[in-house]
Amino acid sequence: MHNAGRVTMPPSDTSSPSLMRLLISANSFHPNVGGYERVALTIALQLASRGHSVKIITFSAGAAASSFPFEIHRNPSLRTIWELFGWCDVYLQNNVSFKLLWPNLLRWRPLVFVHHGFYRPPTATALSWKYRLKHFATLFASNIAVSRAVADSVPGRCVVALNPYRDDVFFRIPGIAKDRDLFFVGRMVSDKGVDILVDAVHELHQRGLRPTLTLAGGGPEQPKLQDQVKALGLLDSVRFAGQVTDAELNELLNAHRIMVVPTRYGEGFGVVALEGIACGCVVVGSDCGGLPEAIGPCGTTFANSDPKALADVLFDLMTQPQRLDRFLDHAKAHLEAHRPPAVAEKYLDVLLPLARPAES
Repeated sequence: MHNAGRVTMPPSDTSSPSLMRLLISANSFHPNVGGYERVALTIALQLASRGHSVKIITFSAGAAASSFPFEIHRNPSLRTIWELFGWCDVYLQNNVSFKLLWPNLLRWRPLVFVHHGFYRPPTATALSWKYRLKHFATLFASNIAVSRAVADSVPGRCVVALNPYRDDVFFRIPGIAKDRDLFFVGRMVSDKGVDILVDAVHELHQRGLRPTLTLAGGGPEQPKLQDQVKALGLLDSVRFAGQVTDAELNELLNAHRIMVVPTRYGEGFGVVALEGIACGCVVVGSDCGGLPEAIGPCGTTFANSDPKALADVLFDLMTQPQRLDRFLDHAKAHLEAHRPPAVAEKYLDVLLPLARPAES
């Protein structure tokens, strides 16, 4: 099925050398929700707002029409894909995907990969042929990585463009008291390490501290986590908030002092850390992947998968509240580099030199 959103802004003057026709592919895209999808949407909106003609190819289901200032081609036919490659000046692909790479071999356009994560399974000791081939493909394209950690894992030369956050959604709300302690938001799955956080709270109880912990989100591990909370005697301290809207999440973050991101496996970046910082939280995260770069000077890290190490960090922060203020002093400068316009400029530094008039 082919669904295309209608363009709601005047077409750009592609005769101008400063404007381009950009084809973006994302296997998953809006309305799917996730860090990857949100970043892809944010960048597309930013580039379209500057007058560039943008079209999206995706395999995500969605409404045929949209209010976005670009076309969205969902599950496009081979003919549509071929025509889109003929139309564009530059092809930008979110993560290496062979599913939408073949047309570029036949109808070449300057190719840019945006690497949102690591091309390796989290627990494997050796790369499969598929991951090796993805690494090899980066040698023949321009590359943008969402963190230095990701860039260092890619053989091809990378420009680092740290991810943006939605500054129109996450911000400080006057009048909301920060009277709650610890906060987590994400899917209740083993990769996210929520059980590590629960164990750390239990360790804090053993040391005489009784912090409140709010867990927002849902997932297949939630019943197991609820059993863990009960078994450790934490029912009075831990609250499961369930799925929340963006507005509800903004309010929850504004009411908490510390956001914890205890992910077990290295994520490419960790936009959620920026969202917490924007709402006045100090962020504590595991020391893997690109998460330390997302946290920057606005928080600290702990040894991955170690609940005692996490408890040590939280104990220090909760017994020395002045340290929270020192971390937050860096928030404004840190966030400025992650606002959507600033990140879009990083993308344009890569894309514009590659743009050329498309074949008729």
